[in-house]
Parts: sequence; C-alpha cells; structure tokens
Amino acid sequence: MPDVIYDYSKCKGSGECVTVCPVTILEAVEGKRKLCKPIDDKVENKEAVEAYKSKVANSDKPVPIKIHNNMPECLACMACVASCPEQAMEVKPDFESGQKAVE
Repeated sequence: MPDVIYDYSKCKGSGECVTVCPVTILEAVEGKRKLCKPIDDKVENKEAVEAYKSKVANSDKPVPIKIHNNMPECLACMACVASCPEQAMEVKPDFESGQKAVE
C-alpha cells in the first residue's frame, strides 16, 4: 500500500494534487489556512488523520511536520507529486507495517 506523505511546512493548499488525482482520494480544505490533505476515510492508519487534526488543521502558519498516510487506493502514479508547485508531497510505493505516521 502506498505511503502518501504531506510536508506541512511547505503545503499552501494550491489544490493541484486534488485536481490531478485519478482516484479522488485527496481534498483541499479551508481552516485557519488553505491546505491539501488525504480524505480521512481513504487513510488506513488513523493516527495520521489524528496527527493532521491535532497538529496541522488549527494552525495559521506552516507546521514543521510530515505526515505519512497509508492509502490503499493510491495508484502511486505520482501525478500529485508532479503537480504540486510547493513540492510538498511524496509518494513511496510501500507503507511498511509499524511505520510511524509523523516525522
């Protein structure tokens, strides 16, 4: 299962990743600032969802955190990575068992 990594020190919520995703598993959200993120129900490791909600969602500034999302529906086509103007995304082919959600 692919590991979809968002770097929230870089993400500005431009939404290009959301637009190009062929399996529609990403979304742009408005909170204290606009950000892109995986759709919660599409993430298998719920600690990643909780990390986003507790550490990123309510911040009005960039947060020095990378969140690893175990996303079984991801095709690892890299369209999101190629489209991100901030280079805030990375996709690795495998999310390893026991891998931490936050770095």
